[in-house]
Amino acid sequence: MLIQLDWLKDYVEWDISSEELAEVLSMGGLEIESLEKVPLPDGKLTEVMEVNVTPNRGYCLSYRGVAGEVAALLGTAFNWTSPEGELAKAWGEIPVTQKIVVENREETLCPRYSAMVIENVTPGPSPKWLADRLVAMGLRPINNIVDVTNYVMFETGQPMHAFDRDLLAGFKIVIRRAHKKETFASLDGSKLVLGEDALVIADAEKPVALAGVMGGANSEVSLSTRTVVLESACFDPVTVRQASKKYGIRTDSSFRFERSVDISAVISAQSRAALLIRQLAGGEICRDRIDLYPSPVIAKPIDLRISRVGKILGFPLKEQKIVEYLKRLGLQLEASPSSGVLRVKVPEFRPTLTREIDLIEEIARLHGFGDIELAHPAGEIIPVEVSRKKTAFKTAKDTLCHLGFSEAVNYSFVGSDKAEIFKKAFCDPKTELVNLNNPLSNDWSTMRSSLLPGLLNNAAMNMSQGQKTVKLFEQGRIYFNDEIEKSAVEKNSLSALVAGNYEYSLWKDPSKGYDFFDLKGSLETLFAHLKLKVEFKPSGDERKFLAEGKSADCWIGGRKAGFLGEVSENILRRWSFNRLFVYVFEIDFDKVIESLPERPRFEPIAKYPETYRDISLLVDQAVASSVIYDLILKTSAPLIRRVDLYDYFAGKKIEKGKKSLTFSLAFQSAEKTLTDAEVNPVFEKIVQTLSEELGARLRE
Repeated sequence: MLIQLDWLKDYVEWDISSEELAEVLSMGGLEIESLEKVPLPDGKLTEVMEVNVTPNRGYCLSYRGVAGEVAALLGTAFNWTSPEGELAKAWGEIPVTQKIVVENREETLCPRYSAMVIENVTPGPSPKWLADRLVAMGLRPINNIVDVTNYVMFETGQPMHAFDRDLLAGFKIVIRRAHKKETFASLDGSKLVLGEDALVIADAEKPVALAGVMGGANSEVSLSTRTVVLESACFDPVTVRQASKKYGIRTDSSFRFERSVDISAVISAQSRAALLIRQLAGGEICRDRIDLYPSPVIAKPIDLRISRVGKILGFPLKEQKIVEYLKRLGLQLEASPSSGVLRVKVPEFRPTLTREIDLIEEIARLHGFGDIELAHPAGEIIPVEVSRKKTAFKTAKDTLCHLGFSEAVNYSFVGSDKAEIFKKAFCDPKTELVNLNNPLSNDWSTMRSSLLPGLLNNAAMNMSQGQKTVKLFEQGRIYFNDEIEKSAVEKNSLSALVAGNYEYSLWKDPSKGYDFFDLKGSLETLFAHLKLKVEFKPSGDERKFLAEGKSADCWIGGRKAGFLGEVSENILRRWSFNRLFVYVFEIDFDKVIESLPERPRFEPIAKYPETYRDISLLVDQAVASSVIYDLILKTSAPLIRRVDLYDYFAGKKIEKGKKSLTFSLAFQSAEKTLTDAEVNPVFEKIVQTLSEELGARLRE
């Protein structure tokens, strides 16, 4: 919105510089994008300010609205008079109903439509003052009648249109929907084919305007026009916006209707335009007007609590000051319903003010956001402490997601047959399953004693839909009855499943599938992120749902905490996994939480570098790598920092019954950089100890 400052001074005065005025308006919610001097046709320069108007301040798309803002923000007088009294003196003798007929068939889309008729006008060039103001706004003057409608639109924010009455078929105006594929020629030369969703202003035969957007070339005012029909209306913002976008016509009129116009200004703006046309183009204004306004808008008052203003703003504000701000905004005060409450009546030009908080925002705006005093919070801020359990669950979830697993969430109910199969996942002989008294179906008759049935269901469904790889995990609770304690038990559990071939990768062959050690590695990574050391020991044969000899128990801190292994063939057939290997693990997460280390302490970064050695050993197949790992740490303390197993080999090139293990060793001192002379004796001691206790020897 462009504002010529000389024009703005017709309605409000100020005693500050243009730059200061721009700052005041910007702080008041109207962003000033530019302030420059624009040349007029006679070569003189005039100051023009470009205002960025937000959608909730559509009333500021006019000089009246901006002048009201300036007056409210600066506390100066607002000079605006209603033209209705002057119009009453200018009525002619001929009633307007004898000259034009108006029919509104779309009262919802056009809640108010007013028409006036002015006879014996003389179209011609506009006077210099009017032409200069339109040029400053970026418009080209056309003639005194059309220019008046544009001038009043900028002045009041109410778009209007003037028709040549003699070009209206049947001297009739009809507000209706367009007919299917009805044609329309707009004033800018566009040839449109309208859809049935378009709202048009038509005469008895054809459309003469696209409502709220643009008039038609078939009824425009020209130098030969003698009788003018002056239209002023209020159209539905959504309908105008849709028409403007669909037909590619963007006008000052549509821009204002899209942001809702003041429905009460339909009449006052029309009166102002009629008087100006009479002044500049002569003519006689027919008596009265046709004003179709079937459902007048009745604004509901808003109760404003004085105490609430202080609570929202953060500082007390006196009632007298609040009343002053409201009156400066043009809001009216009615009788208070109770002490400490102001009943505020909102005028039609501010339709977005509907709540108490809206009024408080207006008060803050006039008071000045920069003038709000600094105040510290009155309440105490208590930090939220996240439990170890919640942190551990989040760490587990994040780790598995980063490893490529997807989280599954299943119901806590399973069929009794499936629950019985997985009963020994965690339950011992002293426990029983929890059966429901009134199950929804046989498939949901028992509380789950393991998360694995749900994951197997998920995997089977995904595989049946063509998925080649499935990596799933679930965090949840399992349930059973303790027959000795005579009570129900709930445990937090974490389970995962992997099946199918490797995803495409530079490091893995996609023709090969996931195996036991892939899942074991994922579980080790999980425990590493939880800062826990895990041991794996061969399982017994109590879990019939796992393949014999292809499972292991997980031990944490000397306690059995879970298992992992390959799912047995019987279970795979039951879930219709054809020629596919499935690997699972399930962890008692309550034991994991109990074993979590205390809060870690900060350790400074070492000042001296590490020294590295590799050691490749030949040992018996029965020797576990963890035994070698522990023995290396014990033998090389305190210089050893890390021991990593990074290679395993067994085959034809290795002696029968033997295997090759390669470890990476890192040595470091907190006092100095280690030399070979200091590391080599430690390395030789490791080799000697492994040979004496485990029969290991270096691989050549």
